[in-house]
Formats: sequence, structure tokens, C-alpha cells
Amino acid sequence: MQYADLHLHSYYSDGLFSPEEIVKKATDKNIRYISITDHDTINYNINDLKINSKSTLLIPGIELSSEYLDEEVHILGYFIDTKNKKLQEYLNLIQNARVYRVEEMLRKLRTHNIYIDFHELDISNSNSIGRAHIAKAMISKGYVKNFKEAFYNYLSKNRCAYVPRYKIPYKDALGLIKDIGGISSLAHPGEIYKGINLEAMVKDFKAYGLTSIEVFHPSHNIKETNDYYNLSSKYKFLITGGSDCHGNAINGELLMGTYGLSEKLMNKIIKYMFNNGGDINELFL
Repeated sequence: MQYADLHLHSYYSDGLFSPEEIVKKATDKNIRYISITDHDTINYNINDLKINSKSTLLIPGIELSSEYLDEEVHILGYFIDTKNKKLQEYLNLIQNARVYRVEEMLRKLRTHNIYIDFHELDISNSNSIGRAHIAKAMISKGYVKNFKEAFYNYLSKNRCAYVPRYKIPYKDALGLIKDIGGISSLAHPGEIYKGINLEAMVKDFKAYGLTSIEVFHPSHNIKETNDYYNLSSKYKFLITGGSDCHGNAINGELLMGTYGLSEKLMNKIIKYMFNNGGDINELFL
């Protein structure tokens, strides 16, 4: 079990568990540090979660959807001021854009004789409404058998009901995280479009404030993990890592804590925050 898991998702984006359930499960697993990094949304009060955290310490985080060379790239933000007005304005913008996107996809589906009303989508908990909610409704109404069929036939890129999602430019995402007192990390580089020169990309990102790379992630094989570790060392980045757990299990074991950081690597992040004026005690201690 890892000392720190800095990539977790709650049901406020596309996970299965509430933030409170995540904290409890992390405590049960004796994970010292966690970060709930929902997609383009923050819908928890870290002070409320701290009351229930017992031995697990929480780092406020987020996963921003950004764009680089017309390809989607995710940027993680840690130690962020979750109440920052500028951040809240961006999150409101992105949620409104998500609603508009879903409405457009539903309109396109109607032209293919698939009739789903917005109010039929199960979005009671989620702030990050998206294609998965539409696919779930398509299954429940019998239009498709499973998620694979929904995406392959209708919702994936270049399919009949696809609508591009608004994404913040990477320069703005990095600048936003820096402005609200956080540190940024390039999420799961192994999932980035293979046509992109990763080293050129991280050099560019560093110029706009990137401070770390997510080296440890379930999608990375041993070679990729070593490559990203060496790339981090070359450009003097911090190293982050996490399970990217959405509530899923492998062979009956919850993915949470199976990927992440050792105590030594986590302490380097804490030291960096102290050396750069961050008051960590205000955040999670």
C-alpha cells in the first residue's frame, strides 16, 4: 500500500464514492495522504472532511481538462485555494459548457430516433455531466446494450452524436493553478496522444509553471514509469502519483492506494511547499 495516493475521483465527477466514503476507505487502508482530484469541479468542504479523516491527511486538488496542439491533456492541481473567486468563475464556466454540450448531443441523438430528455439523466450527485450520463440513459431505455455500444456507435469522437468538450488552454490552466497557490502536475503522460513530443511539451509547460509529472499511474508500464521518472529528474520536476481510482476494483481489491508515492517522495512535495511559502498547516494538518 502506498504512503500517498494523489489521484482519486468522487461521484461529483465520474467516481462511485462520496468524498466522505473516500476518506473513510483511505483511512481503513492506512494511506497517509490523499487528494480528491475531480474533473473540473470541487464539491466538498475540506474542513468537513478533515473532521472524519482520522489518520489520513487531505490535499485539496482538482484535475483540469486542457488542450495542447488540439489534443486533450489533463493537468492536476494540488494545495489549491478551493474558495478562490477566479477558480470558482472558471468552474462555473466549464459546468455551463458541459450542460450545453450534453444538450447538443441529445439533440443530435434525436435526429437518429433516440429520444432522451435532459431530466432523464441521472446527475443527482455529479457536477461533471458528460457522455457517461447519456450512455447510462441510453442503456436504461433500451437503445443500446452497454457503454461500449453507446460510445462506439454514437458518442465517441467522429461519431454521429459527438460534440467537442470545452477545454481550458494549457497556459491558462497552469497559470490558474499557480495563481491560486497550488502546484501543477501533468496527469498520466502515458495516455497523451502518441504523436506529441512529450519532452518538448513538458519543456513548454515548465515555462508556464508546471512543477511536476505524474510518474506513477495504472496506465504506465515499467518502461514508461522509468522514462517519466528520468524526465522529471532531467527537468527538476517534482514527482506525483496516484491510482486514478474511480471506485473500481481489480480482483476484488479497491484500486485506491495501489499506485502513488512513497513517504520519501511525498516529503519532497511537502518540503517544496514550505520552501515556497505554502502554509501546509492551513490545508490539512
